Amino acid sequence: MRPGLLSAPRGGEEFCLPLFAALEGDALGWQERIDLYARRTGFPRSLFLSADGRVVGTWIMGNDYRVKSGYYGGYPAGYLRRIAALFPDKRRVLHLFAGRVDLSALPGDTVDINAALSPTYVDDAQSLKNVPLPDYDLVLADPPYSVEDAERYQTTMVKRNRVMRALSRLPAGAHVVWLDQVLPMYRKDLFDIEAVIGMVKSTNHRFRVITVFRRRGPDAPQAAASSTTRRRRGAPASGSAA
Repeated sequence: MRPGLLSAPRGGEEFCLPLFAALEGDALGWQERIDLYARRTGFPRSLFLSADGRVVGTWIMGNDYRVKSGYYGGYPAGYLRRIAALFPDKRRVLHLFAGRVDLSALPGDTVDINAALSPTYVDDAQSLKNVPLPDYDLVLADPPYSVEDAERYQTTMVKRNRVMRALSRLPAGAHVVWLDQVLPMYRKDLFDIEAVIGMVKSTNHRFRVITVFRRRGPDAPQAAASSTTRRRRGAPASGSAA
């Protein structure tokens, strides 16, 4: 191992973290995450750092229609493997709207409102009052996309902004990976958007977007694409979106 590096095994593979980055609490930068993702998955490079410092890209999931759990709305084949490859440094993972998530692909605790699914926490994702959120550094969320989807789960449609408000109790530096057809409303003083990845499954399947949020600290600098920079380029200032 080279001097100045820390070793952190995950999933049977060892990778090295820059010592200064680990001590600062943000183990990997995004270029490092992209490089690790390419190396660990073997997929063609499809994620890139844009000029404003955010990650953009597209994942084409292919024609594998299987959902390992067999649960309606479950993650497409390979999705959790990709997320695990992007975040190999995360140690406490929480799955919201967990259903029957495949924990062998990305181990962690689970939250679901349906006690019959035996989640770690039986709770409403809009409050998460029973969940010790400060203990987690990575949250995956895949809410019902529509009223019709919610009816399949025999629950009411979730208010996305309330979920994001509850997630504000996460520690600084924690990431939220939000898979959806819309961008949830969020407070830009609490969260930065660090990555936006389009996800295409196959023909006649819904196009979805993976938005990666990072919980800001109390003294965190403005995101890479600051409102001042965006105004200089003639674009509107950034802010919450519906």
